[in-house]
Amino acid sequence: MLEDVRFALRQLGKNPSFTIIAVSALALGIGANTAIFSVVNAVLLRPLPYPRSDELVLLRERLTKPGGFESGSVSYLNYLDWRAGQHSFVDLGLVRTEDVNLSAVDGASPPERIRAARVTANYLSLLQVPPRLGRDFVEKDDQPGAARVVLISERLWRNRFGALPFALGQRLNVDGVPREIIGVVSDRVRFPRDCDIVVPLADLRADHDFLSRGNHEAFSCVGRLKPGVTLQQASADLDIIATDLARRYPDSNTDRQVNAKLLLEFAVGEYRHLLHLLLAAVGCVLLIACSNVANLLLARSLSRSRELAVRAALGASRWRLARQVLVETGVIVLVGGCLATLIALWSLDIIRAIAPANVPRFQETSIDSRVVLFTTGVVALATVLVGIWPALRVSNSVSMANQLHETGARGSDGVRRQRARSVLVVAQVALAVVLLAAAGSTLKSFQRAERVPLGFNPRSVLSMSIALPAARYESPDKVRRFCEQVIEKVQTLPGVMAAAFCSNAPFSPNEWDSSFHITGTPPDPPGREPGSEMSIVSPDYFRVLEMSILRGRSFTAQDRAGRQLVMIIDERAAQRFFPGQDPIGKQIDDPVTVSEPDQTGPPITIIGVVGHTRRSAPGERMEARNLAMMYFAAAQFPKNEQILMVRISPGHDPYALVNGIKREITALDPEQAVSNIATLEENIADSLASRRLSMSLFGVFAALALGLAGIGLYGVVALTVTQRTRELGIRVALGANRARVFRLVLGQGFVLVGIGLATGLLIAASTGRALASILYNVSAWDFTGFFSAALVLVGVAVIACCVPARRAMRVDPIIALRAE
Repeated sequence: MLEDVRFALRQLGKNPSFTIIAVSALALGIGANTAIFSVVNAVLLRPLPYPRSDELVLLRERLTKPGGFESGSVSYLNYLDWRAGQHSFVDLGLVRTEDVNLSAVDGASPPERIRAARVTANYLSLLQVPPRLGRDFVEKDDQPGAARVVLISERLWRNRFGALPFALGQRLNVDGVPREIIGVVSDRVRFPRDCDIVVPLADLRADHDFLSRGNHEAFSCVGRLKPGVTLQQASADLDIIATDLARRYPDSNTDRQVNAKLLLEFAVGEYRHLLHLLLAAVGCVLLIACSNVANLLLARSLSRSRELAVRAALGASRWRLARQVLVETGVIVLVGGCLATLIALWSLDIIRAIAPANVPRFQETSIDSRVVLFTTGVVALATVLVGIWPALRVSNSVSMANQLHETGARGSDGVRRQRARSVLVVAQVALAVVLLAAAGSTLKSFQRAERVPLGFNPRSVLSMSIALPAARYESPDKVRRFCEQVIEKVQTLPGVMAAAFCSNAPFSPNEWDSSFHITGTPPDPPGREPGSEMSIVSPDYFRVLEMSILRGRSFTAQDRAGRQLVMIIDERAAQRFFPGQDPIGKQIDDPVTVSEPDQTGPPITIIGVVGHTRRSAPGERMEARNLAMMYFAAAQFPKNEQILMVRISPGHDPYALVNGIKREITALDPEQAVSNIATLEENIADSLASRRLSMSLFGVFAALALGLAGIGLYGVVALTVTQRTRELGIRVALGANRARVFRLVLGQGFVLVGIGLATGLLIAASTGRALASILYNVSAWDFTGFFSAALVLVGVAVIACCVPARRAMRVDPIIALRAE
């Protein structure tokens, strides 16, 4: 075997061009597979970093009525009933994320806006991850009036306290409330993601609104299955409880069931199909690369046919000849596999950069032992795929005998070899067409998603989140006064055209929808109330987004507390809820400050209608619900958590004004921090990250496939020209003009292209349904995509065939015949 390896290395060294092409093709094919499998491994296969993580289940509420949601937040009182009545879980806990202001008690450091987790006391025990330092919450920490305590993350522990034990017992201001640090949460706790502190529910348990069954404050429920209990059994158990709650509390729980998913599936399930498609795509690239190298080996075995025939005549067994070819193939594939690992490592940085930032597991993509094992398997598979056919051909005893006779070289064996190479080229072309069609469809889908009408102008709009601590802004008047002062100060900054506060901004990570009742109409049956997205905005909000008032008027400074409550609706709400009527002057019962479904507040009068705006990325679940939009006056419904939106004058860099805006906010409240600073265009771009990922990767794989298929086609046509030199010389000698020779060679290449093209289009059409779930406003059998794929492939084929065809035109018949 070592002699075979040394001989293979010498042979490859004597043919550097063949070696470079073969190794490069395999490196690209194997490298693409390694890179995508690394992503699949990190996102789908790698378990969560908790003991027996497959027992962890995330529970959300789902509304089964038409237009209802699949994954809604959990009511606190519903959670208590689930926990008390279930028999399938060890325990259930509540969790949500929120942004808080963090500062030192002594004011030695400036305030910062950080992400916090609000949890029940049993949360870490459910995950079975003890604190890195100190103690966990206990039940008494989670009761109203309990001592204010907090857990901090390992990251905050390192950054603020140098990872020293003295952090325990220290106090931090969290939203203006001093809290004692009792423990450090391990970095293994990654749900919720990027949280630097963990606080109990104690404060909320004393809030009357929180204790309303109809109030859903963004909580999710996490449970750990009992041993031997399946997810299906647990879901059935909870559905029985939900059905009973709907009977007992029809006003709040009609049509509400439980959506139960494994915690890992909830986090990454929507990307499973996309990653499987990408894995299939790189599989096609690998097959094309293997076909290409197999074709090169077949052509090379033809040039070595006399050598191999002599070896056979001198007593070399069929296995000995096949082994020599397989060893040479193995060396090529092994070198290609090593280079592929480097290509994959380089590719991962690019994939992480274009992957959705809101899915941390994409950012955790790396080469680990499972990926190395997968790459080893791919290398072994490629060795077989590349080497098996050439090995069978060179070990054929009849073929070897024929090589010793001049006539045998022109016999049927040569025809069979040519047919084998043609089949490989047809397969390459067909697979390249499939990938080109997929790339064309995803590109068209991304472009349509990017160009979808928004209903507002996102250019030069800067946004940042501000949350006023309830401990210092305990009254609506204080919240209202602060917001008005911020807008007044910010609007005086150079380069600022307009500024406004809003909740539930377009393309923000949070959403707010609620049911309501139209004043003066009969009560709606439980669970059948009309619903809409809602937002609270200050008067200049529509000016900031450059939205026109279609009817009525906008909010003004006169729309204040103590006056008639007013609202503005969008076109969709006007058409849906007031068909054939003028909605101006119509009223709805207050859905903002009333938490119980059977209560009513002062009616709110509609004063204007604006155009409908897109709130989230095309194709997302919220779009499928097709909700209308309602806007309420910020001065009448002040909220502590809001988003400041600022329209910047053309020619000014939005980020150049960030420090000035921060200074104005700090001047009003030195303990107030801001977060989530971004332009509206960046938020929109982030929402399209998964579509950008699929478009980019399918495009890269299609380009690789196209290049490899073009090289394979060129190689077959060029080899054919070389083999038919004598024939072409005779044709020219007998009077064939050079144009006829050109058409003859070109036609042979295009026969292969035509067969491969037809086969590829049939495969693309039959598998197009698999792409449907990742496409937006594009048919899975998009004619334009198929036509574009065919056109691009034909263009490459013309180039690949024309070069050897032009060489055939220049064959000198005298030289060709003399060579014979």
